[in-house]
Amino acid sequence: MSKFNIVASTNESTVVTEYEPQTTRSDAYQSEAALEAAFIKMLTEQGYTYLPIHHSDDLVANLRIQIENLNKYHFSDEEWQQFFSQNLANANDGIVEKTRKIQEDNIQVLKQDDGSTKNITLIDKKNIHNNSLQVINQYAEK
Repeated sequence: MSKFNIVASTNESTVVTEYEPQTTRSDAYQSEAALEAAFIKMLTEQGYTYLPIHHSDDLVANLRIQIENLNKYHFSDEEWQQFFSQNLANANDGIVEKTRKIQEDNIQVLKQDDGSTKNITLIDKKNIHNNSLQVINQYAEK
């Protein structure tokens, strides 16, 4: 027997979705690797791009590419090093400060090589479709 759940309701219309409960449950053990693979598959089916990143240097390089694409700006190597070390990965900031920066202070000032400044958006909150959705495997630095 299926059930219908109300997704949205107004005076003019109602949007429903059909929910069919899973009839069988796996009684087998699912390894962490299998669980991770299933989760990544689910996210890629929803539009996330899978990236085979296994090292923090690759993660930082990808971050640079994504911020450059979002801002339509190409950092010089010196600008990126300064911006990354002072604005994104500041050693004086803990996880709370870094999270707040992304959520509340998502536009940071870049001091360009010529001495001028430029606003750099970390995440586009006004048009969320300008942001990229990506997923990677978990990894640990050795």
